[in-house]
Amino acid sequence: MTIRRYVCAVSATLLAAGLAATPAAAAPEPNASDPAKLAAGTLKDPETGKNRKYLVGQGEAVPVVLGVTNVGDAPVDGLVLQVRVLNDLDLTTKYENCWYAVDSNQETAWCEFDAELAPGASLAVTGAGISTSPDARAENISSVVYMWFSKTHADAQGGIQALADKWAGQGTKAVRGTGDTLPTATPSGELGGIGGPIGFAGVGLTTPPTATPTPTTTASATPSATPTGAPTAAPSASAGAGGEGGGLPVTGAGTATVAGVGGVLLILGGAGYLIARRRRTRFVA
Repeated sequence: MTIRRYVCAVSATLLAAGLAATPAAAAPEPNASDPAKLAAGTLKDPETGKNRKYLVGQGEAVPVVLGVTNVGDAPVDGLVLQVRVLNDLDLTTKYENCWYAVDSNQETAWCEFDAELAPGASLAVTGAGISTSPDARAENISSVVYMWFSKTHADAQGGIQALADKWAGQGTKAVRGTGDTLPTATPSGELGGIGGPIGFAGVGLTTPPTATPTPTTTASATPSATPTGAPTAAPSASAGAGGEGGGLPVTGAGTATVAGVGGVLLILGGAGYLIARRRRTRFVA
């Protein structure tokens, strides 16, 4: 075998191995036979001009816009949308005009719309019932993969139920939603995409900043300072030690006054006693 043939053989082997290892979510459903000319697109960021990336928190709905534009010359009567999410993105709302399939870490929805899309016109689906997991991690969230078909093409493949069954895991079947009808609407802004029927809408996870714990300080009681010159209550004379009576001696200026009055009364009493005695001595019986 020549070196050239050997290199070609090795390249073919590596290519086959790479395709075999590619997850089904990366391979779009063939629609070469679709007569409609549809281009998928999501809203553009008016500041950057690039496709918008939808930032949400854990356990929140993703308001992703999955748009489509008819780039053909003929109107398209009826549309079909395929939506695929992986890992920590989930299809949490199940609409009655959609069929849902699960295969390992991939969830797929096939939805049908009775809408007519004129040449050059655009329609969009907002949300599609997609949410992040309550414990979502940033590395497990990337984008929503979606693809548009005409109803004519989907019916030729057996209808959306048959198409959804092909994306269900082994031994399972697609299940129809029971909620309200998923609607379409005119997009609120300019759509941007890659020009074909398949589109990618970027999703990012925003996590709240980790709160820094504030040190807890214990307030210590500070004794109140006694104001200078504040009057101090004197203990009552009738309140003895232990509350049993007796009291403490009373001293001060009032004590001298009381003592002086008592002395005067003592002198007057002694004088009265002497006068009375002299009168009894002179009495003649």
